[in-house]
Amino acid sequence: MISLIRFSIFTIATLCSSLFFSASTYAQQGIISDGEAINKAGRQRMLSERMVKAYIQLSAGIDNDRAETQLNYAKELFMNQLQILQMYAPNKRIALGLVAVDEQWNKVRHIIEQPTSTESIPELILMGETLVARCHQVVMDIQAYSGTDSAILVNVSGRQRMLSQRMAKYYFAHVSGQREEAVTTGFYQALQEFEQGLEQLMASPENSQSINLALNKVQAQLRFSKSGFKRINEGTYTPHVISRTTESMLKRMDAITALYAELHDKRTS
Repeated sequence: MISLIRFSIFTIATLCSSLFFSASTYAQQGIISDGEAINKAGRQRMLSERMVKAYIQLSAGIDNDRAETQLNYAKELFMNQLQILQMYAPNKRIALGLVAVDEQWNKVRHIIEQPTSTESIPELILMGETLVARCHQVVMDIQAYSGTDSAILVNVSGRQRMLSQRMAKYYFAHVSGQREEAVTTGFYQALQEFEQGLEQLMASPENSQSINLALNKVQAQLRFSKSGFKRINEGTYTPHVISRTTESMLKRMDAITALYAELHDKRTS
């Protein structure tokens, strides 16, 4: 039994680490392309939401083992990527934006490293939203520095990853007893923005066949997820289903964002 438990934990850890491709090579080189910088900076937005979401899951007792693994890996990767982006920073504006991210990250970190409590959720959500906003500003600054249309697609695609975690965050907050209007509104706004972003990406003439195929799979996943989302106002929850489906959407969008980053770098090389 103990060996099976250890194997299960190892398997989850392996899956989590494979979800976000290793950044160690870039850390050693200290060099990344603009497309990869947008991808990583965009992933920081998602990781900000993911850490808050995982904390809420732990507070509410939803898939505790998986949530704890996600929280730990997200925290580690966030710090790793922040260092890489700080080494990359090609101008003062981006460098100062990363300083602001670091300052807000320390505030979020102070909460998520404490024992979980539902009482901390409202404050953590606010802290996390500020962290996402600061990460987003860095993405926009790198996109402006890059100055290409394909950089926009990397940004939008990367934002979809964040929105998948934001939907899950607000959903689990509702499950945990946070029934304020801001929580419900935040959930439906994230869902709407995810749909709009998906439509924008699917309409892009720059898409390759593989990108279009992957986007169609995300669209199918979204249709399936919405049946569970609609019941939030009824007080009927399917947290384990939502956990799995939003995780699937995240993985697909992470792979799609990598494809857009490659497309960007090919067209700017």
